[in-house]
Amino acid sequence: MKKLVSILCVLLIGISTSVFAQISDIIDTRNEFGGETMMTPFSADDEEYKEGVAKTIVYLNDNYKILKREVIRTDEYNKRSGIVKSITYFDNGDKITRDEYFYNDNYAMQKGIAKEIFYFDNNEKKVKAEAYDLKGLLIKSSQ
Repeated sequence: MKKLVSILCVLLIGISTSVFAQISDIIDTRNEFGGETMMTPFSADDEEYKEGVAKTIVYLNDNYKILKREVIRTDEYNKRSGIVKSITYFDNGDKITRDEYFYNDNYAMQKGIAKEIFYFDNNEKKVKAEAYDLKGLLIKSSQ
């Protein structure tokens, strides 16, 4: 009986470890904000993947607050929208301060924009937008 319980415990630990490994992995224990960086990949069965998210990467500070979140898009979403990834920056109070969007080459060639940055005030109201071309040159700015 003890042997059966031991085998079941090992099996359960193995299954839960592999399941949780897919949920999120710590990819950096000391990032630029002094905290951990965690990556969460999604599979075709996940709702996030069906919504166009291949994986997310969150950057925490030393108080475990998210200061930066990257969303890497699926190939299908990328082809449909032109968005390869986005990065959202937060202040220490969980408010969005900036959003960055990175576009694929096809979108950039058609629209002339490879990257856009949107800035937000303390009320998360958009206060400024910038657009950049494939060479990284600022081509449009509005306030």
